Amino acid sequence: MRQLNWAGTTWAGINYWDDRRCIDYLRSRPEVDPERLGCTGLSGGGWRTNILAALDSRVKASASVGWMSTGDYQEVYNIAGAIGTFCLLPGVWNRLDVPDLTIMAAPGNHQVVNCSEDPLFPPEAQAEAARQIRQGYAWAGCPDHFGHYNPPKPHCYDAQIQAEALAWFDRHLKGLGA
Repeated sequence: MRQLNWAGTTWAGINYWDDRRCIDYLRSRPEVDPERLGCTGLSGGGWRTNILAALDSRVKASASVGWMSTGDYQEVYNIAGAIGTFCLLPGVWNRLDVPDLTIMAAPGNHQVVNCSEDPLFPPEAQAEAARQIRQGYAWAGCPDHFGHYNPPKPHCYDAQIQAEALAWFDRHLKGLGA
């Protein structure tokens, strides 16, 4: 991480660059509707989903799974390095919190999936993050563009959660442009 910072970048920045290139590629494909792009991921992939949805308006719907908290809770609770060096964003965290990053995706459609039995993120932090994001989407005038799903499961992206995410994408991508 230190070497990346010395070179003027971050691990999150490298991931974001790669993820944007994936969108470029998808948009170049004739079978892809560029107005119906979605993104999802589990854990570190959920973190990447949050960043990509916040910073690239070409993502019309997203589902972040197993990666949502608030900084205040997580700094104290951070077990197993859940918020590790890959999350370092110099000059950002003293201005934004993790839920703020997700609110930046508005008016895009964003679903947060937190499993209530996930040992990496405390339940009260999950609830507080969802409250803040819901409030931010309401402030942005698009409260129905945010969804929160909180099943009693550990850190996972199992078939039931996948079905919820796919339903989210069906609702918010299949109706676009119709």
